[in-house]
Amino acid sequence: MKRINTELLVIGGGASGIAAAVAAIEKGMKTVVVEPKKLPGGNGVFPRGIFAVDSVIQRHRLVFADTDELFRKTMMDSHWKLDGRILRVLLDKSGDTISWLMKLGVPICDVVHHMPNQTPEVFHITREKECTGMVTMKVLCKYVYDNGGEILTNTRAKKLLTDENKAVAGAVCVSEKDGEQIEIFAKKTIIATGGFSANPEMLEKFIPDFKADELGTLKGMPMLGEGIQMAVEAGADLEGHYTMEISAPKLKSNSPVSQILLGKPYNVWFNVFGKRFADEGIVYNFPVSANAFMRQPGSKGVVVFTQKMLEKTLEDGMDIIEFIHTKEGAMDRIDEDMQKLIDEGTVLKTDDVYSIADFIGCDPETFKREVDTYNASCLHGRDEIFAKERRNLIPLDEGPFYAVKAGTSLINTHGGIRIDEEFHALDSKHNKIQNLFIAGVDIGGVDADIYNLRLSGHGFGFALNSGRLAGEQAVKDAKI
Repeated sequence: MKRINTELLVIGGGASGIAAAVAAIEKGMKTVVVEPKKLPGGNGVFPRGIFAVDSVIQRHRLVFADTDELFRKTMMDSHWKLDGRILRVLLDKSGDTISWLMKLGVPICDVVHHMPNQTPEVFHITREKECTGMVTMKVLCKYVYDNGGEILTNTRAKKLLTDENKAVAGAVCVSEKDGEQIEIFAKKTIIATGGFSANPEMLEKFIPDFKADELGTLKGMPMLGEGIQMAVEAGADLEGHYTMEISAPKLKSNSPVSQILLGKPYNVWFNVFGKRFADEGIVYNFPVSANAFMRQPGSKGVVVFTQKMLEKTLEDGMDIIEFIHTKEGAMDRIDEDMQKLIDEGTVLKTDDVYSIADFIGCDPETFKREVDTYNASCLHGRDEIFAKERRNLIPLDEGPFYAVKAGTSLINTHGGIRIDEEFHALDSKHNKIQNLFIAGVDIGGVDADIYNLRLSGHGFGFALNSGRLAGEQAVKDAKI
């Protein structure tokens, strides 16, 4: 058995864990990070933007984002199910964290809207070929390596170590390569293991309305929730509110068709019964769209659009949201990808809109009535059922027509351990679990019911902020 002594142990090498390590190393704390994957970064390598309010970038762009206003709206969005003290700390720190990242070398250069007419704009981006998350994680990991920190990859934490006073004293870890057991003793420990998106038992327990077997695809890294489980075993309490960063309509593949063509508000959505089920204009608010899809049998739907709509999309080019989220060259592959999807049976191309009923497998008369009703709504400029905005009402009246089978895509879960505003883990009586901190999506009290897109990019932004705050607090506590 191998034994390591350090001042700070960070369990999890994703965005929050690496941010915590950087914050602690900056202040001279000897730090070891353990990460079960071959490389650090976790789900931090995927985000296209970082949430922040009152940042230097916003001020330069004359975007005056008021922290108090955003706090009030976010608390109301959640019906006050959030922990206001934790939300306040994360909001207040976010603007400064943008400056902190820029000083470290992250080339953040702009703030953009993530939904149409979003006010204020809070989604901070880089202009690199690699996404903002990947660029950020490379900079942070390099800082750890260059400044004496240690990242043990292929190393999974299994159990927290405690002393005679039940204070956390490190963790028992295991090498994923050869099974060697490693005991890491530390004055302070931060858990930042990234949620439980790939743990069916935890999904069923904490998000019972979600049907894991109906998920279209898991787009984030598969996280098992071991950090939450270890904290509970050490006496930590669960906050009780959980949500998912989930989107729809999505394909299982990473085809640009999924982002560019399915992400249009003038498309028309049908369920397995051949009926519309939502205002398709909600597509820009991806967690809301996912809710609409998850209400349908199998959490699936069929997205229908015309050749004219497709040509309009290609002529317009990518909007800012598509530009942020789509890989370079994606527009050039649309025709090729569409043909592949047609060949595999995911997409139907037809000159007869009513034949789509066979593709769906629904009653033809029901589908015909739905199409005719929708086309009449377009003609009269009013959607009498779902109140779709007039500008998005384009009839299904001229082929060719395309029908795409789509489902949901889960990125990550949010919610877990009860903490205070200094990111200490708390027990059921709200007492601190000595020497234990929680960061990232393993913390509870920040999201409830649905991922709030008003705070666009807050999954990544709050991970960076909470990690930075937990790292700084670990240093402060160690000096007391």
